[in-house]
Amino acid sequence: MSSTPAASHFDKAGFKLVREALRTAGLRGVDSDASSDMKRDASIFLTAQFRGGARTKTALLEALDRRSRLATAGAPFDHISKEGAIERWKDVGRR
Repeated sequence: MSSTPAASHFDKAGFKLVREALRTAGLRGVDSDASSDMKRDASIFLTAQFRGGARTKTALLEALDRRSRLATAGAPFDHISKEGAIERWKDVGRR
């Protein structure tokens, strides 16, 4: 049985919200100065944040800001994200 709540479902509205947050942060679109890798990583990160409960544009942008501050401070946020991804993978039947 999965411990992932039903509210974590990523639907069309969630996709639009993540896309809007990415655009606001300058991480979406051809006019963005961000690299393709940076855009992809931000998209994956915000999708995970949405599934984790961040359901407003403000909450998503704050999460992105926290991630950015941690990265510039040298905090190992990637390590935490990888552990979380492994746990989610185990939890949903290794699909």
